[in-house]
Amino acid sequence: MTKFKFFIILFILNVAFLNAQQYEIGLVAGGGNYVGDIGREYYFYPNKIGGGIVFKRTINQWFSIRFNLNYFQIDTKDSEAESKGRQLRNFSSSGQIIHFSSGIEYNFIVRNPFLRLQSLHKLTPYFYLGVGIGNYNGNFFHNTGNNTGLEYDGTQLNIPMVLGLKYKVSEHFIIAMETGAYYYFTDNLDGTYAYFRNEDQKDGVEPTTNLNSNDWYTFTSISFIYTFGDLTCYFNMF
Repeated sequence: MTKFKFFIILFILNVAFLNAQQYEIGLVAGGGNYVGDIGREYYFYPNKIGGGIVFKRTINQWFSIRFNLNYFQIDTKDSEAESKGRQLRNFSSSGQIIHFSSGIEYNFIVRNPFLRLQSLHKLTPYFYLGVGIGNYNGNFFHNTGNNTGLEYDGTQLNIPMVLGLKYKVSEHFIIAMETGAYYYFTDNLDGTYAYFRNEDQKDGVEPTTNLNSNDWYTFTSISFIYTFGDLTCYFNMF
């Protein structure tokens, strides 16, 4: 509950400092992958479909306040890992994450009023950094062949770090492509932490995973964004 109170306060503070009149809202679709103690050890290997919505409100030519609500999936198997140790262990996990975040989006390129070739400013790289909270749940299987898994769930803070590139198609329409990493303050996105906590003392199970290293989620997506409001405060930058 304390984490939710913290995030609500952060949300209110963000809204309180918004002065611009220009807004963006869009749909997000892409693919993601969990990075942790089970399965492949690649950081960017999008193999599960996800998506959500994004909302932004502009502060100035460089900065926007951004809000994201996303749905992520987890589906990982030791049988698909490169490590022989993981293959022999044969763990697997399947679940989902409902993720909300808020933070600052920074544009690396702003309008040059002396440049006549305005089309060059339709392409803008950006960076997004924020604070998020994710609610996750799923089933952990200590043997991929078993049909009965250990249920797990939780809610945890995370830090989204995203790089993107957006293109202004028209006055009211933008397409953006981005890829990002979400660092979670938990080692239980896959259920391994709950499994070893429940089983190691009872059955003498020795942890075969790093319980001191938290889990990540990476997501690569494309966004279709509609802009509205006082466009002169922001979109003249292109």
